[in-house]
Amino acid sequence: MKFLFLVAGIVSLIVGGTAYVASESLWVALIAFGLFLVGSGGFVVPCLIRHGLKSERRHECYLFIHSYLVALSVTESLSRSYESAVSSMGTNFHAFDGTLSAMEDREKLEYLVNYFDSDLYRMFLQILKLYFDRGGDVLKLSAELTAESSRVEETEQHYEKMAFRRAGGFIGLWLMALVIVVFVRFGLSNYFSILKASWTYLGSLIGFYAFFILSLCVYAYFLTGVTPYSFKRRPIHAQEA
Repeated sequence: MKFLFLVAGIVSLIVGGTAYVASESLWVALIAFGLFLVGSGGFVVPCLIRHGLKSERRHECYLFIHSYLVALSVTESLSRSYESAVSSMGTNFHAFDGTLSAMEDREKLEYLVNYFDSDLYRMFLQILKLYFDRGGDVLKLSAELTAESSRVEETEQHYEKMAFRRAGGFIGLWLMALVIVVFVRFGLSNYFSILKASWTYLGSLIGFYAFFILSLCVYAYFLTGVTPYSFKRRPIHAQEA
């Protein structure tokens, strides 16, 4: 997390530097730096962090469900199945699980819905309830669930790779735009003394950087499907799937 904020700060300095080169105006550079720092640090980076957390929990939910069901079919023991499933989890899960030490195994399973917050996990609990009440082959009872969770996991991974690959192209286009802005300083050097004294030119530069960070914020929103303040929205690909 700290690394992403550090990157945002460094990139903001670079953007401010390009603004100064293109204008030779300290206040224009400071405005560009401030816009980018607030936009990237206050919106883009938090979106990426929340998206990463959602992706991590989705993947952990997939692993937990599959590991638990396989272990339960072999051992028929709640505690051993839980231990087997927990062993494949990450540090965030273990930190959450540490707060559940006083609970019984079935209580832990019920409470984990607050961690995963997933419809697939709720289906998993319903299948376990059916298994505990009536018995049977837990793998057969959960066949549709495991198939659906595998499909969701594969689909999400595919779309994430595609989305972040496109993000590289999006950022590349804006880098080219920054290069063009800097080129104005040197390509039109004979007229630059007139341009840098023009409020129209300076205002246009500020508008360019404002539109730059606004587009990054909008793209981050549609890319991740979240904002720094809620999880309500889902990515476009998830809505279409």
